[in-house]
Amino acid sequence: MLNIFSKKDRMILRSDMWNLGFITDDVADVIKSNHLNIQWMKHEYKDRWFADPYLLEVTDKQIVVLVEEFCYKIRKGRIAKLVVSRPDYVLQDMKIVLELPTHLSFPVIYEKDGQVYVMPENSKSGGINIYRYNAEKERLDLVHEVGHLPLTDATIVKFHSDEEFVFSTKLPNPNGNELEIYPFDGDSMKMDEKSLARIRFSSNIARNAGNAFYVGKQMYRPAQDCNQCYGNGLNIQQVDRVGDTIELTTVAEFHSDNPNYGLGYHTFNMKNGLIVVDGHRYRFPRMVKLLNILSKLKFKR
Repeated sequence: MLNIFSKKDRMILRSDMWNLGFITDDVADVIKSNHLNIQWMKHEYKDRWFADPYLLEVTDKQIVVLVEEFCYKIRKGRIAKLVVSRPDYVLQDMKIVLELPTHLSFPVIYEKDGQVYVMPENSKSGGINIYRYNAEKERLDLVHEVGHLPLTDATIVKFHSDEEFVFSTKLPNPNGNELEIYPFDGDSMKMDEKSLARIRFSSNIARNAGNAFYVGKQMYRPAQDCNQCYGNGLNIQQVDRVGDTIELTTVAEFHSDNPNYGLGYHTFNMKNGLIVVDGHRYRFPRMVKLLNILSKLKFKR
């Protein structure tokens, strides 16, 4: 009976659906817990999903967020600006602000001298560029190439000393246990392509999950738990400078206990006291259950 579905049909039925979730709890309390109190964004789109959220503006009335938008028909990621109602988390507006021939995701926000810059992942192109956010025209304008390396979910990390670095994994092993650290010049917005350091973890928690953040004087880094699969969960790491060495220590882990988005999380960002994450599930969860039942029956025969 399983043969009534082609391989392509089964892949479509098992395709993912991502959505944004918002958390109002204080981040200091969040990283001491093992549970995320999430309010999920409500929207009417059935042909696409939204992930990799970075907060652009947060007020009492609305939330403006940059995301990866993935339309099933187009089959590639684009960078979109979403406007979400703050009181009820209903999506009010969606606009594509950057589209390229290659896949885009993870629109890292970097603010400098009153300007907002965005450094989306574009590893399929073999490099990474930085863009200036044009609020008037609602688009991202290219500034220049930051580096010509296939970086995956790269972030710019700024220490209290004003030293800046690019933390990133890269192809061909983006979901592994090795994190590369590169010097970054915020004035020229260029990175040194010679790695300053390589951190090896005992498990696959190297990939970035969002911008580093401070609680008091202590820096933390959100990372992706990719041990079972991509997007399996979140890993929050304490960041310490010991001389010229950077040390990362896990202090919190989050895996989904939400029935609507039970497959995991993989982004964690914040602004003005609001935390945003993303969660995923199957696009057709009932059909996946049916496929699993048919698969078990097939192997029992």
